[in-house]
Amino acid sequence: MNNAFQTSVIWLSRLLVMAVLVCMIQPAIAEVDQAADEAQVNATQADVTGESKETGEAEEAGEAGEAEITTEADAQAEAETETKTQAVAEEVIEEEETEVTPVVGWLELSDTLREGPVPFAWVSSEEAGPSLGDVLGQLDYVAEHEEYLGVVIFMDQPALRLSQVLSIAEKIAEVRAAGKVVMTYAEAYDTMDYVLACAADLILLQHKGEVRISGVSVEEMYLAGLLEKIGAKADFIQVGKYKGASEALMRTGPSEAWSQNFDALLDDLYSQITGQIAEGRGLTQSEVEGLMRDSWIMQDTDYLKRRVIDRLTDRDLIDITEVEFGDNFHWDKSMGFGEASVNINNPMMLFSLLFKEQDTRTYRPTIAVVHASGAIHSGKSSHGQGLFDTESIGSRTLVDVLSDVRDDENIKGVILRINSPGGSALASEIIWQAVRDLGEQKPVFISIGSMAASGGYYIASAGDEVYLSPSSIVGSIGVVGGKIVMGGLYEWAGIKIHRRSRGPMGDIFNSVEPFTPDQRAAVRQSMEQVYDQFIQRVTIGRGTRLPDVGSVAEGRLFTGRQAVENGMADKLGGVAQAMTDMTYELGMEEGSYDVVHLPRAMSLQSFLNNMFGGTRAPNVSVAAATGSPWIQTAKRVLGNQTWSTISATMQGLLLLQDEPVLTLMPNAIIIR
Repeated sequence: MNNAFQTSVIWLSRLLVMAVLVCMIQPAIAEVDQAADEAQVNATQADVTGESKETGEAEEAGEAGEAEITTEADAQAEAETETKTQAVAEEVIEEEETEVTPVVGWLELSDTLREGPVPFAWVSSEEAGPSLGDVLGQLDYVAEHEEYLGVVIFMDQPALRLSQVLSIAEKIAEVRAAGKVVMTYAEAYDTMDYVLACAADLILLQHKGEVRISGVSVEEMYLAGLLEKIGAKADFIQVGKYKGASEALMRTGPSEAWSQNFDALLDDLYSQITGQIAEGRGLTQSEVEGLMRDSWIMQDTDYLKRRVIDRLTDRDLIDITEVEFGDNFHWDKSMGFGEASVNINNPMMLFSLLFKEQDTRTYRPTIAVVHASGAIHSGKSSHGQGLFDTESIGSRTLVDVLSDVRDDENIKGVILRINSPGGSALASEIIWQAVRDLGEQKPVFISIGSMAASGGYYIASAGDEVYLSPSSIVGSIGVVGGKIVMGGLYEWAGIKIHRRSRGPMGDIFNSVEPFTPDQRAAVRQSMEQVYDQFIQRVTIGRGTRLPDVGSVAEGRLFTGRQAVENGMADKLGGVAQAMTDMTYELGMEEGSYDVVHLPRAMSLQSFLNNMFGGTRAPNVSVAAATGSPWIQTAKRVLGNQTWSTISATMQGLLLLQDEPVLTLMPNAIIIR
């Protein structure tokens, strides 16, 4: 989303220049149009005159020809033979022209894959970057079209989540089942790249390239010591034994309950990674672990001997493609997803794109895919222009979208795609109600991406069916709330705070002192009420599929594979699987319905309203911070994938300034 936002700012900065250009070129455009019209008229008149002349000449030639026609039988037979010969020749030529040239797809994976539609109407999908849906759609296109012999996937150091890797790997299996050859190529593979590559027929490596496979690592950060050094203290309360939410700020290490919770999660994620490699390469668990240990000191020829890869090759891949595909094919990078680019040097075309209103109508039976990503808060969603440069889920925005979907008679079913660590308890409840209201009129299936934890799962439990990846992280049914006490920091810095308040609980969230016993009791009681409500909502949503909510509550975390087993989710699969099941349930045949992705791309007017006076997410959508040096430095040091995970969690924690009770999983889980 960052690319899309930066592109938006750049394009908007061109507006004034474009406006001046339009004023300057309008007279010239009018003159050109007039000249073109006159030229067209003259050309038409010339054509008419030419046609009349040709017609007269043809009639004269016809009269002369008729005088020379003979009635001899041999002349007639000769003419018929010539006609038949010409017809046969034309058929041969036509067959040669319709012969299809074989095609091989070329798919590049680099950087991150966005999820959801492009947020801005004037930004192309190319500029916003490819999405997971685009990649899956391209692989589908290869599988469904006979002219494709296969596809080469170029792994150019992508930063993919494990859930995305498993989704693409599943689609690769479908391409192979269709009789196509799938091969991956890279100059270097890391663990996530390699897990994906193991789904292919062939793994190719550049000569002298590297394969660095390792186990799973998660780093947890505990800040109590830092807060103590600067004179601050976290005064948090949590409901749920395994929640672990307050520990990151109140402890210097994990509790036994949190370690038990997190270790079980990590064990299953590690099992999935090693299992994918073992299955793809025909190795045992011990052999996979041996590769993890040895790959760091192996050379390219060693990878071949240990069956880590299949071939070493040069960058042009000719020695491989000639064997697998022959030498009579052409490469295709679009695979059904090519789109016309906009010529930004043409002011009229650019202005047409910027000010074009989005068509929000549906015209026939439709399935809506609604995307919800980021921390959950009250108000409007943000599109990557917040303090931490990431998306967020605003309850007002999402509820409005769900309301529009409910009222559209052409929309027969809805798939809600969730990627969220949670956030505001109140906003989660408001969205839960909207999903349930929608579900009374239309089927609502939930598709979980990498995570639907705490408030994210709160919302997910409202759906009719829940689909997820084996590596998706769900659960964290619990509540956290509190404040950061800054009194010691103020004293160290020489800052004097003079407090004034009126009425009971007036200064309950003052920044100088911890909660009093009465205040703490009130906050805990409030949080327990939210927790009970959370349990109730999950119970209503899951029903008999989850007979014992208590066994998965109190902040416990689960992978998608575990969630299907314990009843928190229904089926492994992504948006495509949810779509297949929904259309089958609705009796909709392929080709008889449309698919629309929501929210729609933001119009220029909406974008400007949000930037200059519109309502933003509370305290977390500071557009000016997007390009700040420390943000950019952090992204470079941590990497896009790690930064994306951490920023969503930090954005959620900042909500404590406005909403002291959160359904949030504040531990950023980064799978390396």
